[in-house]
Amino acid sequence: MIPDKFNSISDISRQRPVHGGAVCQAAQQYGIKPSDWLDLSTGINPNGWPVPEIPTAVFNRLPETDDGLIECAQHYYQNPHLTAVAGSQEAIQLIPKVLSELNLIPDRPRVGLITPAYAEHEFSWQQAKADIICLAPGTIEKHLPDLDILVLINPNNPSGHLYSPETLQLWQQQLNRHKGFMIIDEAFMDCTPQYSLLPHTDFTQADNLIVLRSVGKFFGLAGIRAGFMAAHPVILKTLEFFQGPWSVSHPARYILKQALNDQPWIAQNRQWLMQQSDRLETLLMDFIQNYDQQANVDGCPLFKTVFTNKAQDLFEHLAHQGILTRLLDNLSGIRFGLPGDSQQFERLGQAINYNSCDLIRPFIKGY
Repeated sequence: MIPDKFNSISDISRQRPVHGGAVCQAAQQYGIKPSDWLDLSTGINPNGWPVPEIPTAVFNRLPETDDGLIECAQHYYQNPHLTAVAGSQEAIQLIPKVLSELNLIPDRPRVGLITPAYAEHEFSWQQAKADIICLAPGTIEKHLPDLDILVLINPNNPSGHLYSPETLQLWQQQLNRHKGFMIIDEAFMDCTPQYSLLPHTDFTQADNLIVLRSVGKFFGLAGIRAGFMAAHPVILKTLEFFQGPWSVSHPARYILKQALNDQPWIAQNRQWLMQQSDRLETLLMDFIQNYDQQANVDGCPLFKTVFTNKAQDLFEHLAHQGILTRLLDNLSGIRFGLPGDSQQFERLGQAINYNSCDLIRPFIKGY
C-alpha cells in the first residue's frame, strides 16, 4: 500500500529541491512569454562550446564505453580514475547506494554539509537516512572526527568559497584515520583548475575520496546531461553496475570527445568568463552601494551571489521585468548567472539602476 503521506503525485514532487532554469514556469507565473525572459538563474555558461552539426548516424547507434571518451576525460582532468555519468547529478543520487553496497559507511552515516550549498547533496543523503550535520566553512576541521562523510562543493555554490588542494588533502587524510569519506563536487572548477584535487590524487591510495565534475557549467552543455566521477576503481565499477547500460547517450559522448579536446576554445573561454565575471561583479557592487550597504557579493567566474536580507524583494522586482535569477532557499541571497553579451548586461543594468528603480528608492540614504 502507498503510505498515507503520499496523497498525490504533487506531494511527492514537492519534496525535491528547487532549481534554476525554470523559464516556462516563470512565464506562466508572471505572464511573460518564455522567449522574452533573460535567464540568469543558472550557473551555465551562456556562450558554451559551439556544437557542430551531428551526423545522423550518431543518433542510430547505442553508446559504447570504449569509444575514446574516457581517454579524453583522463587527459583533460589529469587523472586516470574516471567514469562517465549522466551529469554529476546521477552520481550524487547513486553515491549513497554505492558506498552502502560496499559496506564503506554505517547504516545511518553522519554527513557534514556546508550550508547554503547545492541542495541535491543534502536531499540524496536524507533519502539514505543519514544524519545531516550543517557546517560553516570555519567549523569543518573540528567536526571531522565526528563525521562519516564530508561533502564539499569547491568552489561552493552559491558562495564561491574555494578550498586549497593542500587543505582538502589534509582533511581527507584525517577522515581516513577513522574510515571517513570525503566527497568533493567540482562542478564549477574549470576556470580555476589549479584548485582541483584531480591532478594531485592517486585514487588507489586515496580510496576514501570521490570527486565529481560537470560539463554543464563551463562548457555550457547542461542539456546533454553528462559529467564524470573520479574514485577508487572498485567504487567506479560499483557505480557503473548501478547505472545500468547506456547511461550517457551516444550523441553526448560524441560531443564531449570534441569539447574536451578543444584546447584553444577552453583557453579562450576561461579568459572570457573571467572578464564577464569581473564585469558582473562591478555592476552588482555598484548596485548594492545604493540598495543595501550591508549586502556583499561573492561567487565564482560562472555566477555572482548578492547576500542581502532584501533578496526576495529584488528577485520579484527583476522577475516582473522578465529577468530570472536564483533566490536562495533560505532567502539569504540572490544568485546571478552571467549575461551572455553587452545587450544582456545593459538590460540587467537598467533593471537595477537605482535612479529609476522604485524598489530601491526607499533604501537610498536621504530619500
